[in-house]
Amino acid sequence: MLYKVLTIKDYAMTRDVELLNVKTGTKDVCFDCSAMVSNINFDSMILGGIYECKIQLLGKVVFGEDTGAVYCKIIENNVQIGCKYRVKVLIGLDEYYIPAWKDEFSCIDGFYYKYTRKDLIQVDDVVHGDLKHC
Repeated sequence: MLYKVLTIKDYAMTRDVELLNVKTGTKDVCFDCSAMVSNINFDSMILGGIYECKIQLLGKVVFGEDTGAVYCKIIENNVQIGCKYRVKVLIGLDEYYIPAWKDEFSCIDGFYYKYTRKDLIQVDDVVHGDLKHC
């Protein structure tokens, strides 16, 4: 999905990047710790720039409609990003990625997920360093 950078808030070693999904209009504030892991990271992102991004939801699967949980419809299982596997899901019209074992979600159409953070895991062709180590 294409995203436009709206704001960047720098901290000592990390930053929050506010992104606008150019297709759906959804705004996501994403945590970026890529500079802590590798010299090949997402630091080249600039305000107003448009990038192909993959966003991972950090949280846990819950059973039933828990307060704060969202329904994730599975659109692709076993997506390899770097050397790790993720499940590509839709929340409304927005695409996100959920950490998973290779076949963990192969027998279901969707699930409820309660997340606490959104992480940038890929920007254009640059994959987050944590996903390059197996």
